Amino acid sequence: MFIGSTTTVISPCISQCKLDEDDNCLGCYRSAAEISDWMRKSEDEQIAISIRCKKEIARREQNS
Repeated sequence: MFIGSTTTVISPCISQCKLDEDDNCLGCYRSAAEISDWMRKSEDEQIAISIRCKKEIARREQNS
């Protein structure tokens, strides 16, 4: 958890946007709702999403 408003969370977007049949991006692994609501998410929510996405990217790279 971060305290204060001096932290900016960088989007996990890697500019390879394509949604699968479940509306999840095949580039960053965010859902369509997470992508469209990104700027309205709290910092803690953005961090949680980013961590989940980075873990998914690492998991897929490891399995390929």
